[in-house]
Amino acid sequence: MTSDIFTEDYCDTLCELFNIGMGRAAVSFSEMMGDEVLLTVPSLKAVDFNTALELFQCISPGHVNAVEQCFDGQFSGNAFLFFNDESSLELVRSILGEGNWGSELGELEQEALKEVSNIILNACFGCIADVLECELTSSVPELISGDIGDVFDVERMHIGEEPMVLTLSMSFSLTSKEVKGQVSLIMASESIKRLITELERFSTLYV
Repeated sequence: MTSDIFTEDYCDTLCELFNIGMGRAAVSFSEMMGDEVLLTVPSLKAVDFNTALELFQCISPGHVNAVEQCFDGQFSGNAFLFFNDESSLELVRSILGEGNWGSELGELEQEALKEVSNIILNACFGCIADVLECELTSSVPELISGDIGDVFDVERMHIGEEPMVLTLSMSFSLTSKEVKGQVSLIMASESIKRLITELERFSTLYV
């Protein structure tokens, strides 16, 4: 499913940029963990905000842990990387190693999840900025725990008119386990148009 204005071609181009960014993040993780880590983004969809809410409530109907980072520059929005409870615990404990962990994320695990998400999201921001030759800055990561409605709280995000969601299903593969996560960018329509302008300029020059 794609939006009328954010076509499949734009989705393919942006998905390729995210895959390059994930490759960079995977190198950092492999060095951190001393083991091979693979990060892939198989597809990207552009949907309106309400459709995204329904989609995510089906994919992750229960409690989720999401790290939010706002980004700003030629275009702006809110970026999220979220996992269900089980995947969150699998991921951070793979990084922190064996220990006397509880069934919920403690303070140390929350910080680890924010650090992981910060590396992934900033690798994606950096790749997009480098390839499109634009400037993007990002905020300090914040952890949000709750259901999907808590994560995508319109009042907290202060998003602009007619927001659109660019959503990517991310696969995070370790040697002994595979963790599934979701990357989402929420952007107002005006910001989406500015992103499209940059993608069109890139396509004109290099495709």
